[in-house]
Amino acid sequence: MFSLMANCCDLFKRWREPVRKVTLVMVGLDNAGKTATAKGIQGEHPEDVAPTVGFSKIDLRQGKFEVTIFDLGGGKRIRGIWKNYYAESYGVIFVVDSSDEERMEETKETMSEVLRHPRISGKPILVLANKQDKEGALGEADVIECLSLEKLVNEHKCLCQIEPCSAVLGYGKKIDKSIKKGLYWLLHIIAKDFDALSERIQKDTTEQRALEEQEKRERAERVRKLREERDREQTELDGTSGLAETDSGPVLANPFQPIAAVIVENEKKQEKEKKKQTTEKEREVCLPEHKVEQEHQPRGCHKNNDSGLVESYKEALSQQLDNEEELDQRSSESENSKKRTKKLRMKRSHRVEPVNTDESVPKSPTPPPPPPPDFYGKPLPPLAVRQRPNGDAQDMIS
Repeated sequence: MFSLMANCCDLFKRWREPVRKVTLVMVGLDNAGKTATAKGIQGEHPEDVAPTVGFSKIDLRQGKFEVTIFDLGGGKRIRGIWKNYYAESYGVIFVVDSSDEERMEETKETMSEVLRHPRISGKPILVLANKQDKEGALGEADVIECLSLEKLVNEHKCLCQIEPCSAVLGYGKKIDKSIKKGLYWLLHIIAKDFDALSERIQKDTTEQRALEEQEKRERAERVRKLREERDREQTELDGTSGLAETDSGPVLANPFQPIAAVIVENEKKQEKEKKKQTTEKEREVCLPEHKVEQEHQPRGCHKNNDSGLVESYKEALSQQLDNEEELDQRSSESENSKKRTKKLRMKRSHRVEPVNTDESVPKSPTPPPPPPPDFYGKPLPPLAVRQRPNGDAQDMIS
């Protein structure tokens, strides 16, 4: 009777105990089976699991604990984010691929780095030697020896438990008993020292938040300074560019203009360039003529009377005139070709199509054809009728 009453009191105390919220981090190398283990604990099928990019969050209820597990990715580039979750974690689940003996050294270095962190040192750690179903997987003693687990745990004063398991053999209520046993052990150790761990976690989280705020302010200050420097450089460049005159022409406000506007602008630019070229040519032509006139003036009107200079000016003038004649010939040829094409187009456009004539419409008399031209291209005079002398017949004389 007394034992029955004691058991009832214990049950009543447990029922009156508040629900404790616990956060755990699950870490390990990539392809170690962390996500499969987490899904098996949650009750989902662990097969066909994709690699974790970043992290995934799992919430579950274990007795009087509301457990939140952060499954963190194990790639080399992602391991840098692990430290952001250490402050709020009550314990660590470290998953090891016991079938991959070649990466045991890398696993050892990673575990040493995790336990060495000041926000993890002294917290309980559960080591799951996963993939025991594969051939050649290392046993519990071999994993402890390869990782130097005893030395690491004693050095950083962490309570540790290792469990050989296989995450793919079951899930939910049929999960591997070693995983369930290890999780119960970890929660039991946390419950024993829950108050001290909660106080430490609260302190660590406040420090981490203050540090993050400070880093955020420093980052914002760096960004502000960079913007000020960039704005200062831009103002200097704008000032220098405003003083200098650029011949690049007006800048289009809208780069996506219709093709017709672009063609018109290009034609204007070409016309301006042609005008400039013609003005330059006229200046080149006028300069030697003026100098030649100065050479033929009397000696008192000019200073230099060198005959060689006059000859060179004459040669330049003649060459310029020849070039202009060639340009005129080319332009005339091009104009003739344009006129021919224009005439052909007019002929094609003014071509008369045959009209369907009906019997009811009277046919108009066709005009007589013009007289044929003679040998030299002049039209022949009209035919004249003359009567022969002493005869009744008439003769056609052209």
